[in-house]
Amino acid sequence: MWGVVGRCSPCSAWLMEIWRRIRLEFTVELPLLKARWKQVLFGALFQYVHGIFTQLAHRMHEPQEQPLGDLGFKYLPELGLQNAWVSETIFWCMFIPFILWTFSPFVTARKRFYTAVLYARLLMVLVTCQILRIISFTVTQLPAPNYHCRLGKDTAVREMPKHWWGHVVVDVGRQATHGCGDLIFSSHTTFVLTGVLTFTEYGETLVIKVITWIAVTIMGLCIIASRKHYSVDVVVAFYTVPLVFYTLHRRWTTKRPVQEDWPHRPLAGEEEVELAEVDLESGEEPKVDMSKQPLLPPLLPVVQQGRTSVSHSRSSSRSQVELGKGGPSLANLPAASVADDAQRGSGSSASAASGMRQPRPRSISVMAGPPPEALDPREDSPTPRDGRQGAGGSGLPAVSSKQRIT
Repeated sequence: MWGVVGRCSPCSAWLMEIWRRIRLEFTVELPLLKARWKQVLFGALFQYVHGIFTQLAHRMHEPQEQPLGDLGFKYLPELGLQNAWVSETIFWCMFIPFILWTFSPFVTARKRFYTAVLYARLLMVLVTCQILRIISFTVTQLPAPNYHCRLGKDTAVREMPKHWWGHVVVDVGRQATHGCGDLIFSSHTTFVLTGVLTFTEYGETLVIKVITWIAVTIMGLCIIASRKHYSVDVVVAFYTVPLVFYTLHRRWTTKRPVQEDWPHRPLAGEEEVELAEVDLESGEEPKVDMSKQPLLPPLLPVVQQGRTSVSHSRSSSRSQVELGKGGPSLANLPAASVADDAQRGSGSSASAASGMRQPRPRSISVMAGPPPEALDPREDSPTPRDGRQGAGGSGLPAVSSKQRIT
């Protein structure tokens, strides 16, 4: 008995670890789903609307004995009814693993996307493509090339309902297997291309990405060879879906930081983050990465039209106005003013040597950490000097308590 328990203990530990990851990921995904439930619900309901219009296209279908001329039909070998399962098999072999992959953040340690965000984006891409598809096959009815859609077949045409509510009831099984008329552009190719483009953006393994693109290309050729669609239906899908996907992709800002195991909170405009207050009297200054801060040029005299002014090259607007008007330069300053400045400088040095410092506020709300130049008591600094102070007399710039991360 102890041997059985010993063999089962690794399995139970693995199951407990999976359950822990699912619970942690659920706490992250739930707020994102609450923020996007309208998009997800709209995308799911629109699949029903798409079914209504594909059924309407079947009722509007005008069959012919032979399909229209097509280069794909001319140069690709015809698979026939007995081999029509090939394209369907490729479709489901790509669709089912993709659905499982979208839920991988719940069980894997390395997480690259949020499932709720991913489905909201996928459904918006599908809805946009399906709207374009509905417009395309509704305005022009092409004779379907499939075998069950040709003239003389019972499944080629469906009768119009006597009442309007007959359009609302969708025969899903018949539309999935014996639909006709909804040609431009291919629905199978639209679904698979959306998944392939998503995996290309968020997947990790390059080999799998290459395999998926090869598979979707083979599936498109098999669809044409099976006479399920014209070549134009597949070709239009191959450039319409990527255009829609990357047009919407430019508006997507939420990105999940890649980190092992721990599920992260959303970045990029998902939540307003309350940043902690730092007590400045305790001497704990915020840590700032100096390598990422903009560097100011050195303090050098600015020479303009023979006049020199000791100020920072990125000086205030007042200094620029004085220079433009030919204001007082260092050479033209009265001796008393120079002496007063020197006396104030010596006084500040003495205060620094004695360890005294000016009164400062107890705390401020720190966002990303002010650059060191913002606290430097120079002429263009917002800190108190020569009686110049910021808002509230504190000498520090007003800082909001909240910041939306983008």
